[in-house]
Amino acid sequence: RRRAGAPAKARSPQTLASLYRRVCATGDVVSAMHLLVTASLAVPGFGPEDTAAHALDPLHLAKGEVGRPPLVCFPGFSPALGRPWYATLARHFEEDRDVLEMRHPGVTSGDAPPRDWRTLVDLHTATLRERLGGRRPVLLGWSMGGCPAHAVAARLAATGTPPAGLVLLDTYHVTPEREAEPWLLAMPARAALTMGAEFDTAVDDMALAVFGAYTRMLRGWRPEPPDVPVLLVRAADRPPEADTHGGTPAGRAGQASWPGPYDTMEVPGDHWTIVEEHAVTTARAVRAWADGLAGGTR
Repeated sequence: RRRAGAPAKARSPQTLASLYRRVCATGDVVSAMHLLVTASLAVPGFGPEDTAAHALDPLHLAKGEVGRPPLVCFPGFSPALGRPWYATLARHFEEDRDVLEMRHPGVTSGDAPPRDWRTLVDLHTATLRERLGGRRPVLLGWSMGGCPAHAVAARLAATGTPPAGLVLLDTYHVTPEREAEPWLLAMPARAALTMGAEFDTAVDDMALAVFGAYTRMLRGWRPEPPDVPVLLVRAADRPPEADTHGGTPAGRAGQASWPGPYDTMEVPGDHWTIVEEHAVTTARAVRAWADGLAGGTR
């Protein structure tokens, strides 16, 4: 028992980031994600009438020939850790074509997220039309970024301005039946698991709650065929999480899958290294496919 008047022992501050990391460290990454989704209910969101006030200019990561379809990359929703998602991949398109990276409200800015999925898709669709004018881009999304890339491609096509194509880099279709698969939810927990206590101060609590909000928005979303050419790029190697968090070893389990018709390519590396150590071969595959679109061979 502490004596009256004795100074209280200093305690480490408890933050959403520290709590999330500690739950991840127990191995229960499903409950860790539930923590963020629950926290997101306290975050106010904006509606379609306010999209213009929350739209963010894309990052311009590479500059290339004006006549070539720009590559517009969509990140996922986990908090950024000091660099663009596509910084490494974009370097391999320098002088070939423009590479832009979209930005989701709230992920890095401390801003509010959209109220629902449709509002996000409308916001990005309007941003691309304003930024690109009549240029037809190739949209690209790696990992969870494939979800907004697909949704925006479908919206652009449905409203008369289809993109030249859509590239999904090792994107997984997380259906309601798969929401509790630990190895899938261990992937967004990777930073918390590898950074340790450093994660607590590197990541903003609001950004984590916004991550939970976007995860909640995605529940129940069903990707419809976007009526544009689609390429699914699969990593040749299983993600490490498929072996450490209960993934099944059978056959090609752990490889990316997506509904609807698409072309497929397999590139060296796993889920993480295809956009880092093996980015050059991934870029080469994307460029070859995109050049086929531009050349009218499809």
